Amino acid sequence: MTAPTNPPTPASAHSLLRLMLMGFLSGIISAFIAASTLLALADVQSLGTAAAGSAVKNYTGDLPTAVLAALLWFLPVGIFVFPPAAKFLGDAPDGGALRLLKFTLLGAALWLLLAELIYLVLSPLAPAPPGVQRDDLISAALSGVLFAVIYDLLLRRRDYLLGRKHR
Repeated sequence: MTAPTNPPTPASAHSLLRLMLMGFLSGIISAFIAASTLLALADVQSLGTAAAGSAVKNYTGDLPTAVLAALLWFLPVGIFVFPPAAKFLGDAPDGGALRLLKFTLLGAALWLLLAELIYLVLSPLAPAPPGVQRDDLISAALSGVLFAVIYDLLLRRRDYLLGRKHR
């Protein structure tokens, strides 16, 4: 006779909920960083001092739209996909560099797959110019890495506040 399996404990579901809330917070932080950085880098007019006033006006006018787009990019995957996948991969015993490496690889892979899925769906409708897809896929992977680093930093902060000692 086999031993009865224990049903999942409420503590494991509770920890998944905490991880999802951590994903929500990481998504918000990542969205603000990504949106503001993208707008600052996209405005080539800000290089000259004569056009600095119009650059600031463009930046402040485009920021709400950029933040909304970034939130739509980071939050769904950051809340519903990344935390369960990270929990499935498991935590590194010391919670240090190995966990950060796992998270960055997971983040890069998830956002790269999302971008590839978007291209598969939209390519028949509106094909992208040559080279754009490659650049977008690289940007997607880097945004996943940004999310994963922020997620790991928030987990380290939580562990520190809870008194867990990780190196």
